[in-house]
Formats: sequence, structure tokens, C-alpha cells
Amino acid sequence: MKKVRFGIVGMGNIAIHHFGYFPELENAELTAICDIDPAKLQEVKVPEDFDQVTAARVLDDKLARYTDYRAMLDSGKVDAVIIAVPHYFHPEMAIEAFRRGIHVICEKPVAITSRQAREMNDAHAESNVVYAAMFQMRTNPVYVKIKQMLDDGTLGEVRRVSWIITEWFRTQAYYDSGGWRGNWTGEGGGVLMNQCPHNLDLFQWFFGLPKRLYAMVHLGKWHDITVEDDVSVLMELANGATASFITSTGDTPGTNRLEIAAEHGKLVLENGRLTFFKTQDSVQRIIKESEVGFYSASPEVIEVQVEAKPHGHKWLTQNTINAILGKEPLISPGTEGLKSVQLANAMLLSGIRGRAVEVPVCEDEFDQLLEELREDERRNAPDKVFDWEAYINSFRS
Repeated sequence: MKKVRFGIVGMGNIAIHHFGYFPELENAELTAICDIDPAKLQEVKVPEDFDQVTAARVLDDKLARYTDYRAMLDSGKVDAVIIAVPHYFHPEMAIEAFRRGIHVICEKPVAITSRQAREMNDAHAESNVVYAAMFQMRTNPVYVKIKQMLDDGTLGEVRRVSWIITEWFRTQAYYDSGGWRGNWTGEGGGVLMNQCPHNLDLFQWFFGLPKRLYAMVHLGKWHDITVEDDVSVLMELANGATASFITSTGDTPGTNRLEIAAEHGKLVLENGRLTFFKTQDSVQRIIKESEVGFYSASPEVIEVQVEAKPHGHKWLTQNTINAILGKEPLISPGTEGLKSVQLANAMLLSGIRGRAVEVPVCEDEFDQLLEELREDERRNAPDKVFDWEAYINSFRS
């Protein structure tokens, strides 16, 4: 294979973003698009600032259009697909692609439940295709640098982590913009399921999954929704270090501050700046050996230089293309998408049940919780219920 032929499933906002960079990719071409809504196929609504010449070139008569994703997978016109539909459908579509030997890039989160994510991994294991998750933040140079400093021993063993990530502010108009948003029946979760999968992926990429956690989860605290929009979590990592994680869609201005206290000092990321407060000796050695009771030696303050490099969706897609062609390893293997789902499921289960949980949580227990939440929504908030089957059938009548 010299050129990878792609199809995009779902032609919503994120799909249009993917659509826009395809002419800039190497060794790939967009050959098909799919959406259940025929109107989105007949007139692809590209942004006003989009390169209209490029759009015309991509949207030529050779671009196949489908309203049934299975028909696209069976067409022989695609070697790979970008799954850009609501995450409710990610598992089904990815598994059908794996069964046909078609490579997959799946938007985040890969699934709503860890059971579904694990089933996707099992299906992928039986295939011979490349499976990537669209965790494009892994290409951001500042996060790449943090990962490097953790892995190469610069920081030493992690002692404590604090991440406040409240930059995901959303208005009520956002939730009202789509009937599937902000509810258990349609979206399957709130800030942890829609906005924070990137941060949950980065958290586990940096530190691994915690051993246990305790969460406070508020449902519809700031918005007229039934799912979580305010979450605070305390965790114990595998090495005994503690971590806190705070997120919300109700704070503006929001914060993105990651603080890693480690053996050789403290690393802080805030406002795009990475600062390392390097201690004169290891923290534990200072504790044990210093003869000064009120130790206050100033650390060396190092503004960590991060090489500016292009990053984002396009670069993760290019990496996947290169992996398909055997040129380089995946930056974001889709199988690792299971871990961020396990983390989100554990936070929800802990917060709603009001107790500490081991990670990962029992799949049966979380599935039962999700069904209880959906049933409660049907009974007590019928105006918030979204029926995917009825929505799909509305385009078939």
C-alpha cells in the first residue's frame, strides 16, 4: 500500500475539522464520507474561513457518499476510517471495521463503559489492523516534555500530583444545541465523558491508573442537565503517591494547572509555561538528613524550554497513516483508550455511590449504575431523555 484511502463516519463539527486538513496529509486521500443525514452529504457545511478551493477539490465527484456506515465499510473504497460520530456508537462501528480488516482512528472517548472499550480491544486483537485513538494532546510539545521528564528520571519518583482543569466552560446553550448532549440516555456522561477524556488520558499516560480513588460528583450543579458538570477526586497512585483532580464545565475563567511534586523538586504547568523548581538534594534525603528544622533553601527555578512543533489532530492522523505504512509506531494506540474510560467510570461510580473504589471498578457494577441513571432520567426527567433508535429511524422513514 502506497496511499491510505480514508472514509470519515459522521459529518459533524469535528469531522469537518478532519476534512479540512486531508489535502495536507502525506500518503493519504479522502475517498468517502458517511452520515445518517443525507443533507450533510449533499452540502458539506465548511467554515467561512475554510479554504474553498481546497474544499472544492476534496468534494469532487469522486468522493463517495454513504448514509450507512456498513455500506461504506463494504464498498472497497476505504482502507481506514475516522469515527467521528457521538461516542455512543464508537464501539459498534470500530468493531465492524476491525472485522473487515479496516484501520481505525476513533474519536474520544473510545467508549462510554470500560466493558465496551475492552470489547473493542478484544476485537482489535483478532484483526491485523492499526487502531488509534484521537488523543491529539499527546502530540502537544509541552505534554511530550512532561512525559519525557517523568520517564528519564529528571523529576525522580512522583510524590504528589494536583491537576485543576476547569477550562472546559460550557453554557446552557451548548447543552441545548443537541438533544443527545447532557444526558445519560444520549451522551452517557458529562464533563468526564465529553470534555475531560483528553486530560484523563494524559493523567494515566503520565502516572498510570491509580490504585483507588474517592470522588465527589455533582449532577447538573451549574446547568440544567442530568449528568456531571462538577467533579473533585482524590487518588492513591501505584507507588503510594496521592493525586487530586478537579474539573468542571461551570467555571470561567477556567484554570489548567498541573503540579507534580517529585523526588527532585516540583514541576508546574500553567498558562502554557513549564517551570521546574529543582531542589538541592532529593526531598526525602533533605527530610532525613537536614539538621535544619525549618528548612527553607530556595530551589533552582528552571523555565523548561519546550521546542515549538506543530501538533494536533492532523499530526496524530499523519502518525496513524505512517503506522499503517509501517514507518513509525503509534503515538496514541486505541487500546490505551480503555484506561481513560476506566478512570472516568471509577470516578462516576465513587461519586454517585459515595464511597472509595478500587481501580478499575467492576464492569457489572458500573453497567448497573449507568442503567439506574438512565432509568431515573426516563422516570424523573423525561424532557432530557434522548432516544437514539428514534433519531436514527427518523432518517429512514
